[in-house]
Amino acid sequence: MDQRNPSATRPSPEAPRPAASQAFAERPDRYLWVMLGLLMSVTVFEGYDVTIFHLCTPDIARTFHMDDAAVGLMASIVRFGGMLAFFVVVLSDRIGRKPIVAATVLLYALFTFLTAVSRGLATFTIFQASAQIFLSAEFAVAVIMISEEFPDSSRGRGVAVLNMVGLLGVVAGGGLYGVIADSRLGWRGMYLLGIAPLLLVAFLRRNLRETRRFAALAEERIKTAQLAPRPMLSALRQAIRPLRSRYRGRLLLVALLWNSVGLVGAPAVTFFSLYAKRDQHWTSTEIGHAIVLAYLVGTLGHLAAGWMLDRVGRKLTTSLTYVAGALAMLGLFQTGSHRAMLLSLVVTVFAFQGARTATATYSAELFPTEIRATSYSMTVQLLGQIAALLTPFTIGMLSHTLGGLGNAVAAVSVGPVIGAALVMMFAPETRGMKLEELSAAVMD
Repeated sequence: MDQRNPSATRPSPEAPRPAASQAFAERPDRYLWVMLGLLMSVTVFEGYDVTIFHLCTPDIARTFHMDDAAVGLMASIVRFGGMLAFFVVVLSDRIGRKPIVAATVLLYALFTFLTAVSRGLATFTIFQASAQIFLSAEFAVAVIMISEEFPDSSRGRGVAVLNMVGLLGVVAGGGLYGVIADSRLGWRGMYLLGIAPLLLVAFLRRNLRETRRFAALAEERIKTAQLAPRPMLSALRQAIRPLRSRYRGRLLLVALLWNSVGLVGAPAVTFFSLYAKRDQHWTSTEIGHAIVLAYLVGTLGHLAAGWMLDRVGRKLTTSLTYVAGALAMLGLFQTGSHRAMLLSLVVTVFAFQGARTATATYSAELFPTEIRATSYSMTVQLLGQIAALLTPFTIGMLSHTLGGLGNAVAAVSVGPVIGAALVMMFAPETRGMKLEELSAAVMD
């Protein structure tokens, strides 16, 4: 399987023929900005959700009397909800991008509310895992819509801007934590605060349009009578179609890359607050301010990655962010100095955000329209989340054996370095190529 040179790829008989260029005439800039603005809310809420889970871990652990192993298990179950998003995203390849992105925000709001009012560890874990299903699905479809609608020359930057605004949610979560977490509402208040804005977003998204690429595909399906209802077994076969197609090499490669990213993100999100507060004796306010600062600077990782993706190329950008993330996370959990930890946290977030943007761009580019959402979700949220699912539980179990959280996290920091090697050896360079060109070229 040689992916080092796009010219080494060859057309597949299964690949769809590129549609006429006039079928995908570019949307007016005004609509693209409106669409991007309406989709940005998903990363704002993702940033807020990740931040409050990150910050509130010690408070939740205290409420439910949890040790490191229990915290790791709970985090792994919650992340499993994100993997189940695959079964929601698959529907967008059948019924469209717009209906899914409209429904997921409402269902995420419902389960966020239920998380806030949960009365035990079991209900908290179930409701939070369910919320992750719809938040992850909404994010995936938002990336697909931007990839299908933005011009070829600015796809990377479009995905970068979508990711970048997650900073607003991080700042809100970090700024409010010191006030709300120590109030009568406690960590539950952090979840309740997001409900009203979510309902407003659902209302405003009424004017979103279906993407032109999916609309053209839907018209073609009508002409060829492909929209007849399928039995459940047939629907499941359709969901795993990418694994049986000529695209399975790309699918497995991108899934491996997301697992490499998960080995940076999962420990940082799950254990930093607990490590800083319990083991290094940081205060709630210090942790909140550190998170805000890290994401203020770290958000530049999205911009830097977006610029490099469209200027320098996918391979170099992705590899650099992976290696930087691995080294920074190792430093974060291996130092006891407040200043060194803060610097390491900032670099970890910067690299992690850049890695997410780079890998998400690959995920959306390498598959044809009729299986793009299914393939994206399979690589990002199903197969690509195995490491993120297992890492918190593994670290929690190894914490005592290896002499603490810091050593347990250090043991998994090599993962992104392996991911960088995979990119340099096998990933194609896709900078400036049209989606239809990429779909028509598959790897051996």
